[in-house]
Amino acid sequence: MSKIIRAGVVGIHRCCGHRGIARLGMGRAWRIVIGTLWLAGCASTGDLTHNKPTFQGSTAKLDSVYAACVQRRWTAISPTARIVESPTELQVVAGNETTHMEEQLVIRSKAMGADVALYERIEVLALRGYREAAKACL
Repeated sequence: MSKIIRAGVVGIHRCCGHRGIARLGMGRAWRIVIGTLWLAGCASTGDLTHNKPTFQGSTAKLDSVYAACVQRRWTAISPTARIVESPTELQVVAGNETTHMEEQLVIRSKAMGADVALYERIEVLALRGYREAAKACL
């Protein structure tokens, strides 16, 4: 029988140099892999725009004026609310300590004002304040 040198989850057989699961058993190895992936998903800030927007609208205001209005109102709900600028759009984002980004408002400038789309991680009645603030600033 070959002896296995432990190197974390993966071991190397001394006799042939083959790499394999080292005495942890497949069940435990899979639990480690799934647990790691689960934690990575919780820790990622991620982009919410892959979800369907929960609110869309247009405003005649400049994108920066609208973003400032929403950010001011969102700060009353969550102190983490902030404006993020990119070359093509403005975003107002808010989150919490655990999942980071909970609300993402994308503001795209157009000739006369801006188009807006709100993306939420979880659409629940308790978080309706973000949506109402985005609508009120239009």
